[in-house]
Amino acid sequence: MVSGSMRSLLPSSVWILVSLAAAFSACSRSPSVVSQISVSAAAPSSAAPSISLELTYARPAVVGASVAASAAGLPPGKTVDLTWGTVNGGWVVEDYYHFRGKKYSETTSRLGQFPVDSSGRLDARFTIPEDYGGVHEVLALIDGKAVAQNGIEVTQTFELTPTSGPVGTPIELRVKGLGWRTMESTWAVNWDNNNLGWVSAAGTRGSAVARFRATGPVGDHVVKLYTGWQGQSYLNYEQSPVAHLPRPKFIFRTTPATAEQSAMPAAYAEPYQPQAIPHTEVKVAGATLALAPTQGPTGARAMLRGEGFPRNSSLQLVWQTFVGSRVSGLGFEPQENVIAQVKVGSDGKIEWPITIPEDLGGLHGLALRSGDSLVARAFFVIETSIVSITPKSGPSGTPVTIHLKGVGWTEYDNIYVATYDNAYMGYACGFNSQGDVVINFTAAGEPGEHLIDLYPGIYQGPPSEPQQLYRLPQLTYADDHPGNKIPALRFTFEVLPSPGRHISSSTPRSPNPS
Repeated sequence: MVSGSMRSLLPSSVWILVSLAAAFSACSRSPSVVSQISVSAAAPSSAAPSISLELTYARPAVVGASVAASAAGLPPGKTVDLTWGTVNGGWVVEDYYHFRGKKYSETTSRLGQFPVDSSGRLDARFTIPEDYGGVHEVLALIDGKAVAQNGIEVTQTFELTPTSGPVGTPIELRVKGLGWRTMESTWAVNWDNNNLGWVSAAGTRGSAVARFRATGPVGDHVVKLYTGWQGQSYLNYEQSPVAHLPRPKFIFRTTPATAEQSAMPAAYAEPYQPQAIPHTEVKVAGATLALAPTQGPTGARAMLRGEGFPRNSSLQLVWQTFVGSRVSGLGFEPQENVIAQVKVGSDGKIEWPITIPEDLGGLHGLALRSGDSLVARAFFVIETSIVSITPKSGPSGTPVTIHLKGVGWTEYDNIYVATYDNAYMGYACGFNSQGDVVINFTAAGEPGEHLIDLYPGIYQGPPSEPQQLYRLPQLTYADDHPGNKIPALRFTFEVLPSPGRHISSSTPRSPNPS
């Protein structure tokens, strides 16, 4: 249950997309149903034109491919507008907090204008746009009226770089043409038959980059992509109603680390993207207020500066947050904590240093109040930060602890999902502990470096959503995570030989101690 006063903290400009059209289980629908859904989504509202529009292209059709369009029997000397049927939309977030799935609406874009020759023939060329995969209508219009149409099914493409490197090498899987329809929208990545995470481009027009790291032992590792409408790999895809979709396989060769490559840190957070900050609110005519910086970890120093406020007045500085839990049954509610009494100078200016409190990650208000009246409000976004991984090495069976601060509270950024050597391990929540998260696990594996990676995920959403992509690692987090774009957190633990165990010279082992 959410308090009705929740909106008081949230900006009125919070973006809202809306939840996705109905979809279907891959195991319960026939190929004909899939075809009908694709065609109906691309079909025009008016009666189909009688003139044939011929489209010639290399198959499968992919983003960037050249297409020849031709038609005969058109009015000589006229100009044809070729349009591309597509959709706008993506992830839905409401009131900053709620994840509502996906929503799309039909639209068109222009492919170009082309002349009809004196014999009434159209010969045109266009390039398949960087857009969602699946079926797209190509419509020919003259004077705004449809005269011919056809369609293209855009197929997904995948590119893995690099294809070799030592443990810890950052790997990018670039995808294009992922669909907006359920069965074409989500792929799952397996590393050596272990579920690593899911790939999407729901809000980025079908293109995104999945990011993960190479792990050991030295040698070849199979990276296999499967369609996975619920974020898990659909293994018997040959019998799927969408069996024609690609399921690429790559080989990554993990190599011994060189001296130059042996300085991998035991823990690091990828850089934060700039977060969306609402406009500062000022209720005093002619006054201004600014906070700098507007994002950072707990404990960061910021400066609040303003002018035009009542001279020599005293204002309460209030930190706005939320407290509670979504699983206790008691709900959560906004909370305001007075953190300072700000003195306005005789010139009406404010210059006040602030230490960001230890609290939940994400958006917080910093309000100036006079009694119960709001005078002004700025906003700050807390970034998740790594406190420690302890210890950094030890034999297999060693208890290991990871400590984080500033983990978020919304339905889409209150969890981090952990993998161990690119295999799903579990997830950790930050709301009930006010952003302070401690993860305990046991080191495992052969002597050498082992990777623990924490990925953004989605905690929960409407149970009616056709895709339940919850509490699983999202590998395209940097491009396509709903709401806040939060980074992955990377850790390395070195498993040491157990006391008394002999390691032969043939056992591959990285020279890099953590």
